[in-house]
Amino acid sequence: MESIQQLFYLPTTMVWPLAACLVLTGIHVYLGVHVIARKVIFVDLALAQIAALGTVIGVLLGYEVGKDTTQLYLYSLAFTIFGAFIFSVTRMKGEKVPHEAIIGIVYAVTFAATILVLSQSALGPQELDHIIKGELLWVQPDVVLKTAAIYALVGVFHFVFRKKFMAISFEPSQAEVSGVHVRLWDFLFYMSFGFVITSSVAIAGVFLVFSYLVIPAVGAMLLSDKLGTRLMIGWVGGSIISFIGVKLSWNTGLPTSPLVVVILAFALMLSGAYRYVKFSERKLVAFRNLAAAAGVVAIFVAGVFLFRKSAEDPLEHYIHMLSSQLRTDRQAALLNLIDYSDEKEQWLHLVVERLKDDDAEVRKSALDLLGKLRETSAIPQILEVLNDRSGEVRRKAVMTLKALDDTEYAKNLIERAKNEEDPEIKIHMLEAALELRDHNAIPAMVEAIEEGGIFAHDAFEHLRSHVAVDFRIHELEKVRRWWKENASRLKWDEQKKMFFVAGRERHP
Repeated sequence: MESIQQLFYLPTTMVWPLAACLVLTGIHVYLGVHVIARKVIFVDLALAQIAALGTVIGVLLGYEVGKDTTQLYLYSLAFTIFGAFIFSVTRMKGEKVPHEAIIGIVYAVTFAATILVLSQSALGPQELDHIIKGELLWVQPDVVLKTAAIYALVGVFHFVFRKKFMAISFEPSQAEVSGVHVRLWDFLFYMSFGFVITSSVAIAGVFLVFSYLVIPAVGAMLLSDKLGTRLMIGWVGGSIISFIGVKLSWNTGLPTSPLVVVILAFALMLSGAYRYVKFSERKLVAFRNLAAAAGVVAIFVAGVFLFRKSAEDPLEHYIHMLSSQLRTDRQAALLNLIDYSDEKEQWLHLVVERLKDDDAEVRKSALDLLGKLRETSAIPQILEVLNDRSGEVRRKAVMTLKALDDTEYAKNLIERAKNEEDPEIKIHMLEAALELRDHNAIPAMVEAIEEGGIFAHDAFEHLRSHVAVDFRIHELEKVRRWWKENASRLKWDEQKKMFFVAGRERHP
């Protein structure tokens, strides 16, 4: 009894993701039957991409993800309804141009347009990744309930006008003869479909939504020719697979959406095998063919693993990753090479080259590694990074130079600070020069305070903690006089990190 309870146990954190999957199954199985009958299999992907384009355009126009939820939803919905209009008016009599071709073109164009819009947005690839994957694991109860309400309304709409929708999906030519306005009802179908897609993509992502739409419906078609039976098979099967997917995701730690898609595909293969055996006149031959097919699959999979690349020396692997086209690979290599500092002569020059990498995060990682290695030989190249186009990279370069603790190059920081446009980075440069024991940074820091701005007080605090003078922010002339009178006699107190006048009592 206890083992059975454990088998069906699901933690509370996974209850709402499962509820979302069940809600998606309910409406998508029904719509999938229509989509397959219409032979517009990829309309789901196309409408999902149109909805995504509406969202990213809304973001580009100033609305914020997570804050302006309603506004972004309306943008997405408006684009989806416009897409529904396009699909309804492009359906041709006689299928001279297959409708699926039009849908594919719309999908490609909207996907390209989404990438172009995202290139102008701070979200960039992260939003594209969100569109594909969705946020199934983080779905909130109110979102699931709101989505269920929307789907219920769509379901009622389709039930009330079921005869017309069935007619234009299964018998479009006869529907037109009988007086049904095909384009109008096509538009209403795609519009209601758009309401579903706009809500579901935000929850589950493009691929899982597409899978719920097509795979249960296709599997049900393989098992029955009756519409009612197909719907029941799709709903029951989709619900069971949803539970299995969510449960396995919790047990294994694998991502939920891709796991559900794979299990749906596996169930579809089982449905196909069952239908093949059931309708085969020679059962033994059918079983033999299935066994042969399974053997081919097993040989293929075994061959893939048999001819895998032999294990590479870890250091050689990281060195190769430094030249990878993937930013994440290069960052991972820079993160792990610190463990091979005894062999740095093999890879140090490659790390220095990464200071000119196209990606700012990689340049920062290279600076961080050089700082940890305390690699003073790379200081000339690090000084060049002080001219980097990224403020974050310049700030990291200053921190690295300070960590390397080479007083010879403090004057370079003072000179570079004169031309630094970012006041915060300028102050960081001068503070680093002070801590590198160059007292010539004192008058430069005074000037930075006098320039004012939001970082003037930070500059004052840095200066006051590094000079043995008691002064307030409006008493900078006192510091200037102290500097002129004692510049040649200033010494550095390493313990207190402070300049003091030799031969005088130090500032407490």
